[in-house]
Amino acid sequence: MTDTPRVLLVHAHPDDETITTGGTIAALVSEGAEVMVLTATRGEGGEVIPADLKQLEGDRAGLARVREQEIAEAMRALGVRMHTFLGGTTRTFEDSGMEWGSDGHARPAASMTDNALCATDVTTVARHIAAVIDALEPHAVITYAANGGYGHPDHVRVHEATTMAFDLAEWRTGRLLYVDTPTEVARRSFDPNQDGFALTGFAAAETIPAKPPVGQIVIDQDVTSVLPAKRAALEAHRTQVSVSGGFFALSNGVGQKIGDHEFFSIGAGTPIPHEILSAGPAPHVLTGLDIAAVEAQQNTAAAAPLRRRREPRKPGIFAYLHAAVLGLLIAFLGTMQHLNVTVINLGETPIILPWGVVLALALAAAGLWHLKTMYRSSAPMLVAAVIIAVLSFAFGQPKWLPGSDMIVTGLLRSVVWLLGPMVLAAVFSFINVRGHDRTR
Repeated sequence: MTDTPRVLLVHAHPDDETITTGGTIAALVSEGAEVMVLTATRGEGGEVIPADLKQLEGDRAGLARVREQEIAEAMRALGVRMHTFLGGTTRTFEDSGMEWGSDGHARPAASMTDNALCATDVTTVARHIAAVIDALEPHAVITYAANGGYGHPDHVRVHEATTMAFDLAEWRTGRLLYVDTPTEVARRSFDPNQDGFALTGFAAAETIPAKPPVGQIVIDQDVTSVLPAKRAALEAHRTQVSVSGGFFALSNGVGQKIGDHEFFSIGAGTPIPHEILSAGPAPHVLTGLDIAAVEAQQNTAAAAPLRRRREPRKPGIFAYLHAAVLGLLIAFLGTMQHLNVTVINLGETPIILPWGVVLALALAAAGLWHLKTMYRSSAPMLVAAVIIAVLSFAFGQPKWLPGSDMIVTGLLRSVVWLLGPMVLAAVFSFINVRGHDRTR
Protein backbone atom coordinates (compact mmCIF):
# COMPACT_ATOMS: atom_id res chain seq x y z
CA MET A 1 0.00 0.00 0.00
CA THR A 2 1.38 3.40 -1.02
CA ASP A 3 1.35 6.11 1.61
CA THR A 4 -0.33 9.36 0.62
CA PRO A 5 2.06 12.31 1.04
CA ARG A 6 0.99 14.92 3.58
CA VAL A 7 2.38 18.45 3.24
CA LEU A 8 1.88 21.44 5.55
CA LEU A 9 2.46 24.98 4.30
CA VAL A 10 2.79 27.75 6.89
CA HIS A 11 2.18 31.34 5.77
CA ALA A 12 1.72 34.72 7.40
CA HIS A 13 -1.28 36.31 5.64
CA PRO A 14 -4.02 35.33 3.20
CA ASP A 15 -2.60 35.63 -0.37
CA ASP A 16 0.97 34.70 0.64
CA GLU A 17 0.22 31.03 0.13
CA THR A 18 -0.81 31.66 -3.49
CA ILE A 19 1.83 34.21 -4.47
CA THR A 20 4.79 32.15 -3.24
CA THR A 21 3.60 28.52 -3.31
CA GLY A 22 0.26 28.46 -5.14
CA GLY A 23 1.60 26.36 -7.99
CA THR A 24 3.25 23.85 -5.69
CA ILE A 25 0.03 23.55 -3.68
CA ALA A 26 -2.07 22.94 -6.78
CA ALA A 27 0.47 20.46 -8.16
CA LEU A 28 0.56 18.47 -4.91
CA VAL A 29 -3.24 18.36 -4.75
CA SER A 30 -3.46 17.21 -8.38
CA GLU A 31 -1.05 14.38 -7.53
CA GLY A 32 -3.29 13.18 -4.71
CA ALA A 33 -1.32 14.58 -1.77
CA GLU A 34 -3.05 15.76 1.39
CA VAL A 35 -2.23 19.45 1.62
CA MET A 36 -2.93 21.71 4.57
CA VAL A 37 -2.40 25.47 4.59
CA LEU A 38 -1.87 27.15 7.95
CA THR A 39 -2.24 30.95 7.93
CA ALA A 40 -0.86 32.85 10.90
CA THR A 41 -2.95 36.04 10.65
CA ARG A 42 -6.00 37.33 8.80
CA GLY A 43 -4.07 40.20 7.23
CA GLU A 44 -5.90 42.84 9.27
CA GLY A 45 -3.31 45.51 8.46
CA GLY A 46 -3.31 45.13 4.69
CA GLU A 47 -3.94 47.91 2.21
CA VAL A 48 -7.04 47.59 0.02
CA ILE A 49 -6.91 47.88 -3.79
CA PRO A 50 -10.54 48.04 -5.10
CA ALA A 51 -12.15 51.44 -4.75
CA ASP A 52 -15.49 49.89 -3.79
CA LEU A 53 -13.82 48.18 -0.81
CA LYS A 54 -11.54 51.04 0.21
CA GLN A 55 -13.56 51.62 3.39
CA LEU A 56 -12.14 48.36 4.74
CA GLU A 57 -8.65 49.85 4.96
CA GLY A 58 -8.06 50.56 8.64
CA ASP A 59 -11.12 48.53 9.64
CA ARG A 60 -9.13 45.61 10.99
CA ALA A 61 -12.10 43.45 11.97
CA GLY A 62 -13.97 44.14 8.73
CA LEU A 63 -10.95 43.46 6.53
CA ALA A 64 -10.21 40.27 8.48
CA ARG A 65 -13.70 38.93 7.69
CA VAL A 66 -13.33 39.71 3.99
CA ARG A 67 -9.88 38.15 3.77
CA GLU A 68 -11.19 35.02 5.47
CA GLN A 69 -13.67 34.72 2.62
CA GLU A 70 -10.98 35.43 0.04
CA ILE A 71 -8.64 32.72 1.24
CA ALA A 72 -11.52 30.25 1.41
CA GLU A 73 -12.18 30.95 -2.28
CA ALA A 74 -8.47 30.70 -3.08
CA MET A 75 -8.31 27.31 -1.35
CA ARG A 76 -11.17 26.06 -3.52
CA ALA A 77 -9.32 27.28 -6.63
CA LEU A 78 -6.18 25.38 -5.57
CA GLY A 79 -8.15 22.30 -4.52
CA VAL A 80 -7.17 22.51 -0.85
CA ARG A 81 -9.66 21.04 1.60
CA MET A 82 -7.69 21.68 4.79
CA HIS A 83 -7.08 25.25 5.81
CA THR A 84 -6.91 26.81 9.26
CA PHE A 85 -5.73 29.94 11.00
CA LEU A 86 -3.01 29.74 13.62
CA GLY A 87 -4.41 29.39 17.12
CA GLY A 88 -7.66 27.84 15.93
CA THR A 89 -10.47 28.77 18.28
CA THR A 90 -8.19 29.40 21.27
CA ARG A 91 -6.00 32.28 20.08
CA THR A 92 -5.95 34.96 17.40
CA PHE A 93 -2.73 36.37 15.99
CA GLU A 94 -3.01 39.68 14.13
CA ASP A 95 -1.14 41.24 11.24
CA SER A 96 1.91 43.11 12.59
CA GLY A 97 2.02 45.59 9.73
CA MET A 98 5.15 46.81 7.97
CA GLU A 99 6.84 49.84 6.48
CA TRP A 100 8.97 50.15 3.37
CA GLY A 101 12.61 50.92 4.06
CA SER A 102 14.91 53.08 1.98
CA ASP A 103 16.45 49.89 0.53
CA GLY A 104 13.12 48.89 -1.03
CA HIS A 105 12.55 46.07 1.45
CA ALA A 106 9.94 45.73 4.17
CA ARG A 107 10.74 46.52 7.80
CA PRO A 108 8.76 46.38 11.07
CA ALA A 109 6.04 48.99 11.55
CA ALA A 110 6.52 51.74 14.10
CA SER A 111 3.66 50.34 16.17
CA MET A 112 1.57 47.18 16.31
CA THR A 113 -1.36 45.77 18.28
CA ASP A 114 -0.85 43.73 21.44
CA ASN A 115 -2.12 40.63 19.60
CA ALA A 116 0.23 41.13 16.65
CA LEU A 117 2.21 38.11 15.53
CA CYS A 118 5.52 39.93 16.05
CA ALA A 119 4.43 41.15 19.50
CA THR A 120 4.05 37.53 20.59
CA ASP A 121 6.93 35.50 21.96
CA VAL A 122 8.28 33.31 19.16
CA THR A 123 8.15 30.20 21.36
CA THR A 124 4.41 30.70 21.87
CA VAL A 125 3.89 30.94 18.12
CA ALA A 126 6.09 27.89 17.57
CA ARG A 127 4.10 25.79 20.03
CA HIS A 128 0.88 26.54 18.17
CA ILE A 129 2.52 25.52 14.88
CA ALA A 130 3.96 22.39 16.53
CA ALA A 131 0.45 21.43 17.65
CA VAL A 132 -0.70 21.55 14.02
CA ILE A 133 2.31 19.47 12.95
CA ASP A 134 1.45 16.84 15.56
CA ALA A 135 -2.19 16.81 14.44
CA LEU A 136 -1.47 16.51 10.68
CA GLU A 137 1.77 14.50 10.94
CA PRO A 138 3.11 15.89 7.65
CA HIS A 139 5.91 14.34 5.67
CA ALA A 140 7.10 17.80 4.64
CA VAL A 141 6.63 21.35 5.95
CA ILE A 142 7.07 24.43 3.74
CA THR A 143 7.48 28.04 4.87
CA TYR A 144 9.50 31.20 4.17
CA ALA A 145 13.27 31.52 4.17
CA ALA A 146 14.95 33.62 6.87
CA ASN A 147 14.78 36.74 4.68
CA GLY A 148 10.97 36.62 4.65
CA GLY A 149 11.00 36.93 0.86
CA TYR A 150 11.07 40.70 0.84
CA GLY A 151 11.64 41.23 4.55
CA HIS A 152 8.08 41.42 5.90
CA PRO A 153 8.41 41.02 9.70
CA ASP A 154 5.49 38.57 9.85
CA HIS A 155 7.16 36.40 7.21
CA VAL A 156 10.38 36.42 9.22
CA ARG A 157 8.50 35.55 12.41
CA VAL A 158 6.72 32.65 10.69
CA HIS A 159 10.09 31.38 9.44
CA GLU A 160 11.54 31.52 12.96
CA ALA A 161 8.52 29.94 14.61
CA THR A 162 8.11 27.17 12.02
CA THR A 163 11.80 26.30 12.24
CA MET A 164 11.46 26.07 16.02
CA ALA A 165 8.20 24.10 15.73
CA PHE A 166 9.97 21.54 13.53
CA ASP A 167 12.04 20.68 16.62
CA LEU A 168 9.32 21.13 19.23
CA ALA A 169 6.79 18.82 17.59
CA GLU A 170 6.55 15.21 18.70
CA TRP A 171 6.11 14.14 15.07
CA ARG A 172 9.39 13.88 13.19
CA THR A 173 8.72 15.60 9.88
CA GLY A 174 10.84 14.29 7.03
CA ARG A 175 11.80 17.60 5.46
CA LEU A 176 11.55 21.33 6.20
CA LEU A 177 11.62 23.51 3.08
CA TYR A 178 12.03 27.26 2.66
CA VAL A 179 10.67 29.31 -0.24
CA ASP A 180 13.72 31.00 -1.74
CA THR A 181 13.84 32.63 -5.18
CA PRO A 182 17.03 33.00 -7.24
CA THR A 183 18.03 36.63 -7.78
CA GLU A 184 17.93 36.32 -11.56
CA VAL A 185 14.45 34.78 -11.48
CA ALA A 186 13.17 37.64 -9.30
CA ARG A 187 14.73 40.16 -11.66
CA ARG A 188 13.07 38.56 -14.70
CA SER A 189 9.67 38.43 -13.03
CA PHE A 190 9.70 42.24 -12.65
CA ASP A 191 11.11 42.93 -16.12
CA PRO A 192 8.74 45.42 -17.85
CA ASN A 193 9.99 44.28 -21.27
CA GLN A 194 8.27 40.92 -20.99
CA ASP A 195 5.65 40.11 -23.61
CA GLY A 196 2.24 41.32 -22.47
CA PHE A 197 3.46 43.56 -19.62
CA ALA A 198 2.64 46.80 -21.45
CA LEU A 199 -1.01 45.72 -21.78
CA THR A 200 -1.48 45.31 -18.03
CA GLY A 201 -1.28 48.96 -17.05
CA PHE A 202 0.92 48.01 -14.11
CA ALA A 203 3.90 50.13 -13.13
CA ALA A 204 7.47 48.99 -13.69
CA ALA A 205 9.54 48.26 -10.60
CA GLU A 206 12.19 50.84 -9.72
CA THR A 207 13.90 48.37 -7.39
CA ILE A 208 13.47 44.62 -6.96
CA PRO A 209 11.82 44.07 -3.55
CA ALA A 210 12.80 40.40 -3.30
CA LYS A 211 15.84 39.77 -1.12
CA PRO A 212 18.73 37.59 -2.30
CA PRO A 213 18.33 33.88 -1.49
CA VAL A 214 19.56 32.73 1.89
CA GLY A 215 20.22 29.05 1.37
CA GLN A 216 21.22 26.76 -1.47
CA ILE A 217 18.29 26.42 -3.82
CA VAL A 218 17.94 22.71 -4.48
CA ILE A 219 14.37 22.43 -5.80
CA ASP A 220 12.91 24.00 -8.93
CA GLN A 221 9.27 22.98 -9.13
CA ASP A 222 7.74 23.54 -12.57
CA VAL A 223 4.10 24.59 -11.99
CA THR A 224 3.26 25.55 -15.58
CA SER A 225 0.56 22.88 -15.81
CA VAL A 226 -1.36 24.33 -12.86
CA LEU A 227 -0.96 28.04 -13.68
CA PRO A 228 -4.73 28.45 -14.32
CA ALA A 229 -5.45 27.32 -10.74
CA LYS A 230 -2.76 29.63 -9.36
CA ARG A 231 -4.13 32.55 -11.36
CA ALA A 232 -7.68 31.86 -10.17
CA ALA A 233 -6.47 31.76 -6.58
CA LEU A 234 -4.71 35.10 -7.04
CA GLU A 235 -7.92 36.62 -8.39
CA ALA A 236 -9.72 35.39 -5.27
CA HIS A 237 -7.56 37.71 -3.13
CA ARG A 238 -9.32 40.75 -4.58
CA THR A 239 -8.51 43.20 -1.79
CA GLN A 240 -4.77 42.53 -2.10
CA VAL A 241 -4.03 41.48 -5.66
CA SER A 242 -4.80 42.78 -9.15
CA VAL A 243 -4.45 40.27 -11.99
CA SER A 244 -4.03 41.10 -15.66
CA GLY A 245 -3.07 38.47 -18.20
CA GLY A 246 -0.07 36.57 -16.93
CA PHE A 247 0.86 39.30 -14.45
CA PHE A 248 -0.27 40.52 -11.05
CA ALA A 249 0.34 43.53 -8.83
CA LEU A 250 -0.07 44.27 -5.15
CA SER A 251 -1.27 47.56 -3.66
CA ASN A 252 1.84 49.35 -4.94
CA GLY A 253 0.69 48.73 -8.52
CA VAL A 254 4.05 47.26 -9.53
CA GLY A 255 3.59 44.42 -11.98
CA GLN A 256 5.30 41.05 -11.88
CA LYS A 257 4.94 37.79 -13.74
CA ILE A 258 2.86 35.03 -12.20
CA GLY A 259 5.63 32.53 -11.49
CA ASP A 260 5.57 29.28 -13.44
CA HIS A 261 8.44 27.90 -11.35
CA GLU A 262 8.70 27.89 -7.55
CA PHE A 263 12.02 27.43 -5.79
CA PHE A 264 13.01 25.98 -2.43
CA SER A 265 15.96 25.34 -0.17
CA ILE A 266 16.03 22.70 2.57
CA GLY A 267 16.23 23.92 6.14
CA ALA A 268 16.30 20.55 7.89
CA GLY A 269 15.51 16.90 7.36
CA THR A 270 16.21 14.63 4.42
CA PRO A 271 18.46 16.29 1.81
CA ILE A 272 18.21 15.91 -1.95
CA PRO A 273 20.44 13.01 -3.05
CA HIS A 274 23.76 14.16 -4.51
CA GLU A 275 23.28 12.13 -7.67
CA ILE A 276 20.14 14.16 -8.42
CA LEU A 277 21.70 17.53 -7.58
CA SER A 278 24.64 16.78 -9.87
CA ALA A 279 22.24 17.32 -12.76
CA GLY A 280 20.72 20.49 -11.29
CA PRO A 281 17.92 21.33 -8.84
CA ALA A 282 15.42 18.59 -8.05
CA PRO A 283 12.08 18.84 -9.87
CA HIS A 284 9.75 18.28 -6.89
CA VAL A 285 9.53 19.21 -3.20
CA LEU A 286 9.26 15.52 -2.28
CA THR A 287 12.14 14.30 -4.45
CA GLY A 288 14.34 11.84 -2.54
CA LEU A 289 12.05 11.81 0.52
CA ASP A 290 11.14 8.30 1.70
CA ILE A 291 7.48 8.80 2.60
CA ALA A 292 7.14 5.29 3.98
CA ALA A 293 10.12 5.76 6.28
CA VAL A 294 8.75 9.04 7.61
CA GLU A 295 5.37 7.42 8.09
CA ALA A 296 6.96 4.65 10.11
CA GLN A 297 9.15 7.18 11.93
CA GLN A 298 12.17 5.15 10.84
CA ASN A 299 13.95 8.28 9.62
CA THR A 300 15.08 9.23 13.12
CA ALA A 301 18.69 8.13 12.82
CA ALA A 302 19.18 9.55 9.34
CA ALA A 303 17.44 12.85 9.90
CA ALA A 304 18.71 13.61 13.40
CA PRO A 305 22.03 15.18 12.33
CA LEU A 306 20.13 17.54 10.04
CA ARG A 307 17.59 18.59 12.65
CA ARG A 308 18.37 21.89 14.25
CA ARG A 309 19.51 20.94 17.73
CA ARG A 310 19.04 23.99 19.90
CA GLU A 311 21.77 24.05 22.47
CA PRO A 312 20.76 25.64 25.77
CA ARG A 313 21.90 29.18 26.25
CA LYS A 314 24.59 29.92 28.79
CA PRO A 315 23.04 30.78 32.16
CA GLY A 316 22.49 34.50 32.60
CA ILE A 317 22.52 36.70 35.67
CA PHE A 318 19.00 35.59 36.60
CA ALA A 319 20.17 31.98 36.80
CA TYR A 320 22.86 32.86 39.33
CA LEU A 321 20.50 35.05 41.36
CA HIS A 322 18.06 32.16 41.37
CA ALA A 323 20.84 29.83 42.53
CA ALA A 324 21.94 32.24 45.27
CA VAL A 325 18.46 32.66 46.72
CA LEU A 326 17.78 28.93 46.55
CA GLY A 327 21.16 28.19 48.16
CA LEU A 328 20.45 30.58 51.07
CA LEU A 329 17.04 29.03 51.72
CA ILE A 330 18.37 25.46 51.59
CA ALA A 331 21.31 26.34 53.85
CA PHE A 332 19.07 27.90 56.48
CA LEU A 333 16.31 25.29 56.39
CA GLY A 334 18.72 22.36 56.18
CA THR A 335 20.82 23.65 59.06
CA MET A 336 17.73 24.15 61.20
CA GLN A 337 16.47 20.67 60.35
CA HIS A 338 19.47 18.35 60.13
CA LEU A 339 19.90 17.52 63.86
CA ASN A 340 16.34 16.26 64.36
CA VAL A 341 16.09 12.59 65.26
CA THR A 342 13.56 10.11 66.57
CA VAL A 343 14.61 7.47 69.09
CA ILE A 344 12.91 4.10 69.01
CA ASN A 345 13.52 1.60 71.81
CA LEU A 346 13.72 -2.02 70.70
CA GLY A 347 13.74 -3.80 74.01
CA GLU A 348 16.53 -2.12 75.89
CA THR A 349 18.33 -0.99 72.73
CA PRO A 350 17.67 2.57 71.58
CA ILE A 351 17.62 3.06 67.81
CA ILE A 352 18.27 6.59 66.56
CA LEU A 353 16.52 7.53 63.31
CA PRO A 354 18.31 10.64 61.90
CA TRP A 355 15.39 11.77 59.76
CA GLY A 356 16.43 15.42 60.05
CA VAL A 357 19.64 15.06 58.09
CA VAL A 358 17.91 12.79 55.55
CA LEU A 359 15.23 15.43 54.99
CA ALA A 360 17.86 18.20 54.79
CA LEU A 361 19.86 16.29 52.18
CA ALA A 362 16.70 15.50 50.23
CA LEU A 363 15.90 19.23 50.19
CA ALA A 364 19.43 20.01 48.97
CA ALA A 365 19.29 17.28 46.32
CA ALA A 366 15.92 18.50 45.00
CA GLY A 367 17.08 22.11 44.84
CA LEU A 368 20.40 21.33 43.18
CA TRP A 369 18.81 18.99 40.64
CA HIS A 370 16.18 21.63 39.89
CA LEU A 371 18.93 24.12 39.00
CA LYS A 372 20.82 21.55 36.95
CA THR A 373 17.82 20.55 34.83
CA MET A 374 16.31 24.01 34.53
CA TYR A 375 19.43 25.63 33.09
CA ARG A 376 21.04 22.45 31.69
CA SER A 377 24.26 23.66 33.25
CA SER A 378 26.26 22.74 36.35
CA ALA A 379 27.40 26.31 37.04
CA PRO A 380 24.29 27.66 38.84
CA MET A 381 23.99 24.39 40.77
CA LEU A 382 27.61 24.62 41.96
CA VAL A 383 27.08 28.23 43.04
CA ALA A 384 24.13 27.12 45.17
CA ALA A 385 26.12 24.21 46.64
CA VAL A 386 29.00 26.51 47.63
CA ILE A 387 26.57 28.92 49.28
CA ILE A 388 24.96 26.05 51.21
CA ALA A 389 28.35 24.78 52.40
CA VAL A 390 29.74 28.21 53.34
CA LEU A 391 26.62 29.38 55.15
CA SER A 392 26.23 26.05 56.99
CA PHE A 393 29.86 26.28 58.11
CA ALA A 394 29.27 29.87 59.26
CA PHE A 395 26.31 28.76 61.36
CA GLY A 396 28.68 26.52 63.32
CA GLN A 397 31.09 29.31 64.24
CA PRO A 398 30.06 30.90 67.56
CA LYS A 399 32.42 33.81 67.04
CA TRP A 400 30.86 34.61 63.65
CA LEU A 401 27.17 34.07 64.14
CA PRO A 402 25.00 33.25 67.13
CA GLY A 403 24.12 29.66 66.42
CA SER A 404 26.86 27.26 67.42
CA ASP A 405 24.14 24.94 68.60
CA MET A 406 22.82 24.64 65.03
CA ILE A 407 25.98 22.96 63.71
CA VAL A 408 27.70 20.54 66.07
CA THR A 409 30.86 19.55 64.28
CA GLY A 410 31.44 16.67 66.68
CA LEU A 411 28.28 14.93 65.46
CA LEU A 412 28.22 12.75 62.39
CA ARG A 413 24.93 14.31 61.34
CA SER A 414 26.48 17.77 61.18
CA VAL A 415 29.52 16.49 59.27
CA VAL A 416 27.20 14.81 56.76
CA TRP A 417 25.22 18.03 56.35
CA LEU A 418 28.37 20.13 55.91
CA LEU A 419 29.77 17.84 53.21
CA GLY A 420 26.59 16.35 51.70
CA PRO A 421 25.47 19.20 49.39
CA MET A 422 28.92 19.50 47.82
CA VAL A 423 29.08 15.75 47.27
CA LEU A 424 25.61 15.83 45.66
CA ALA A 425 26.65 18.72 43.42
CA ALA A 426 29.81 16.86 42.38
CA VAL A 427 27.77 13.78 41.45
CA PHE A 428 25.14 15.80 39.57
CA SER A 429 27.88 17.56 37.62
CA PHE A 430 28.73 14.32 35.86
CA ILE A 431 25.13 13.65 34.80
CA ASN A 432 24.36 14.82 31.28
CA VAL A 433 20.96 16.50 31.11
CA ARG A 434 19.35 16.47 27.68
CA GLY A 435 16.10 17.77 26.31
CA HIS A 436 13.18 15.45 25.73
CA ASP A 437 13.82 13.09 22.82
CA ARG A 438 10.89 13.68 20.52
CA THR A 439 10.50 10.42 18.73
CA ARG A 440 7.75 7.89 18.58
